[in-house]
Amino acid sequence: MSRPVTRPLRNLALAAAAFLVLGWAPNLFHLPLDLQFDAALAVIYAFAILSLVLLTGYVGQVSLCQATFLGIGAYTAAWLFNVFHAPYLLAMAGAVALSFLLGIVVGIPALRLRGIMLAVVTLGVALVFDRYFFADHAFDWFTGGSAGWRVDGTVIARIPMDWIGHALNVYRFGLLLLLIVAVLVVNVHDSGSGRRFRAIRDSELAAATMGVDLTRYKLLAFGLAAAIAGLGGSLFPLAAGQVSPQPFNVFYSLQFAAFAVLMGVRYVPAAAIGGFFGAFVPTLLGRWHPWHLEIRYDWFQVALGALLVAQLIAAPDGVWGDLRQRVAHLLRRRAKPKVAIA
Repeated sequence: MSRPVTRPLRNLALAAAAFLVLGWAPNLFHLPLDLQFDAALAVIYAFAILSLVLLTGYVGQVSLCQATFLGIGAYTAAWLFNVFHAPYLLAMAGAVALSFLLGIVVGIPALRLRGIMLAVVTLGVALVFDRYFFADHAFDWFTGGSAGWRVDGTVIARIPMDWIGHALNVYRFGLLLLLIVAVLVVNVHDSGSGRRFRAIRDSELAAATMGVDLTRYKLLAFGLAAAIAGLGGSLFPLAAGQVSPQPFNVFYSLQFAAFAVLMGVRYVPAAAIGGFFGAFVPTLLGRWHPWHLEIRYDWFQVALGALLVAQLIAAPDGVWGDLRQRVAHLLRRRAKPKVAIA
């Protein structure tokens, strides 16, 4: 008698299938160089959104500074690579570790604040790093000054990861890491820690009554979410060839929160959809000239706001959540036995 396939094994199988399909899809569509970079950028954005799935979707904590953790990951990896000549995998590990520690520090206000007050605090963190830390010359030793750090000729596991001519290698490497982390996040959801996370999301008072250590699990959630975003940020120097402050400003943090809510902040697959949406749609809109009109990036922001309002009204659980519900309803209808009429 064959044993049933356990959920972790099923998740691994789905992740492997997704890697095979998504990893080689760019070759099938013959993506030009700029869209190859967008593919790598989509993976990086997906890490930021996945961090919000863990933090907001699982634990109910608000954060508007995930682009900051992307920046910390990118600058740390580039700094370790350039200054200490660390192998890039080791530099990425350092980026994850520093992001985790910073996430715990940012999470300390969450021990007493929640909702809009916590959102304001994390937005303030994003503003401080955007306006001062990343751009201030006092931190040139870490940020590389106005020119930033360059990362060229990187090789990981004998595979070239240089941004010139090897953007698809960066994309596949990032996709592999993203799927591994996604499987781990899904497993966290099904674990004892995941149940405690969801208890905090549902009611902090009830969770504390049941014996959940709010301090421990809130700080752990902020640290893990920051580490996920930092890992994604450490891929940015490989994809772009250099690091500069602009991709990590506060506006991108707001965008990641919008993408997460729009696609379904409680669901892991929504991270991949949101990353694809955020990276590819602006580029594709820029190439589309209906009635000889030039579509600017500002139009994408207007469309994103309109879509977010419509989604909150029509499908509060997000695009992926609504799709899941519709598919489940269809399957239930098909599985429902037909009653014969005598």
